[in-house]
Parts: sequence; structure tokens; C-alpha cells
Amino acid sequence: MNANGNDLVQLSTGPFGVRLASVDLNLLVSLHAILEERSVTGAAGRVGLSQPAMSHALRRIRKLFGDEILIREGARSVLTPRAQELLGPLRVVLHGVAGLLGGPAFDPETSRRTVTIAMSSSMAYILGSAITTMLEEEAPRMGLRIITTQVPDDGVFTERGVDVLLLAEGYESGHPRERLFDDEWVVIGGVPELHERDVISTLEDWPHVALIADRLTRPYEVLRHRGVEVDVQVRINDYLLLPQFVAGARKVGLHRRSVAERMAQFYPLYLADFPFPMLGLGVDMVWNPWLGDEAFRRWLRDLLRRACDMQGINGAN
Repeated sequence: MNANGNDLVQLSTGPFGVRLASVDLNLLVSLHAILEERSVTGAAGRVGLSQPAMSHALRRIRKLFGDEILIREGARSVLTPRAQELLGPLRVVLHGVAGLLGGPAFDPETSRRTVTIAMSSSMAYILGSAITTMLEEEAPRMGLRIITTQVPDDGVFTERGVDVLLLAEGYESGHPRERLFDDEWVVIGGVPELHERDVISTLEDWPHVALIADRLTRPYEVLRHRGVEVDVQVRINDYLLLPQFVAGARKVGLHRRSVAERMAQFYPLYLADFPFPMLGLGVDMVWNPWLGDEAFRRWLRDLLRRACDMQGINGAN
């Protein structure tokens, strides 16, 4: 018997196997519903149980994991830290069991799963229509869930079930990442005069619209290092809105080229190259570390890259 066979024998006959034999698979289904709904009532409705039956299942789940799983915090129910850790791996287990019981290999034409993508509102603006169009043509039965986030954390994977996070290279992640497309900073102005003036003088003379942030964003750090003094007149907390507060006004802002070029088709916006060399502004794909379906991952990776091509994003990889 090979090594894998020995491992299977030990798994099914050893102490671990004895414990697995005592686990009711239905408890894992109930646990998944509780973790996602954060409510016994909601979980019961989701899987078709009565509320007393789901409450009984929760008691058994608590005993199985030695953890409260769901606790009251004021007027709401919240997951314990242990429960939050379980959500990602549990999805993988249930997907695996579904496949083992005869579920077909992933096929976008027939799959009914929901694709969940987390990204900034700016990324949703430039890629959303392409992703929607391609899903409608290639995967008509699949759903799409977009979660917009500015400062993502691991909660997007464990609590919100995100398949892939589109993350600007300036943000850190503890998970592997691969480049989706390259981008760069540009200066945007609301009047044609931007093209008639020296860019550095314009940055010094015109009032700025900038992002609300705890620290200077990278291009403003470069400007300060180069001795360029700016006057920030308007601050907002969403990059997607920034160009609209510049459009048609004698103001400037700094934005990613992919968004600014698209918005310039609809608003009075004018673009100029950022005057100093600096690192790029690429966007990476960060995959849910518990996403076990490699066929689905390959398909979604390809779809995202083709969405970039469809939108004419320069530097798409």
C-alpha cells in the first residue's frame, strides 16, 4: 500500500477517524448557515429548520468545537474569534463534500454559484460593466456579489466569503498576490488651462481635491519631498468621487490613469502626466486562501484579465 493509502487507513481507523465518525455532517451545514447569517432565526430559515431545531443544533455545535460560536453583544449577535476562523475552511470542506457526492466539475455555463469580488469603488467603476457583461454571456446562471472596500483585511475572506480581492499595490496583504494590471498616477484638472501651464506650477497654484487619509498618499509624499507646496481645499473619503469635485473647476487632483481617462469621457476633465518619477499603481489579485476549486480560480482569473482588456486598461497582464 502506498503512503497515501496508509494515510487514509490511519485517518479512518485512528483516534481522528473515530471522532470524525461521530460528526453529523448536517451540523456542518447548520454551522455554515449560522456563521453567515449570524442569527439562529436566519440560519433556520436558510436551511429549512425550525428555530428550536436550529437552537438545538447550535448547542451541539458548541459542544463539538468547545466554543460559544455565536454570542450576544448588546442588541446583536456576533461571532466569536474561533467562529470567524472557521468560516473560510468550512466553505472549502462543504464545497469538497458537495463535489465528492457527485457534483460535476466547475462549468461556468451550468454553475449556479455566486462569484464574490472585493475591490475599491474605483475598481468597480472601471471593471464592473465588463465583468457583468461577460458573466451574462459565459455564465448565465451564476450570481455576482461585489463588495466595495477601501482598507480591506482578512475579514473579507473569513466573514464575507470573498473569492478574490483586487488590491492596489500600496496596500499590504499577508496572502500571495498576482498582478492584474499596471497603472500610474496622473494629474487631473477641471479646465483646459491645465494643458497650457507648467504642471508643477499648476500643482502649486491651484487648490487641490484630495483623499481623507491618516497620512499623505504616495504622490503627495513625492511632491513634498520635491519641495512642491500644495493647498488642499476639498477632502473626500472616496477616490471615485474625487474627479467629480475637480470637473469643470479650476482645481486639481491626483488619480489613477485608468479611472481618470474613463471619467474624462463624461466629465470636463483634463489629464497631465505626474511630473516626477515614482513607483507604479498596479492592482493585484489576492485569492481567498481557502478557495479550493482550482478550476473556478483559473476561470475567474482569466475573466478578470479579459475584463481589463475589454475596458482598454493599459498594462493589463
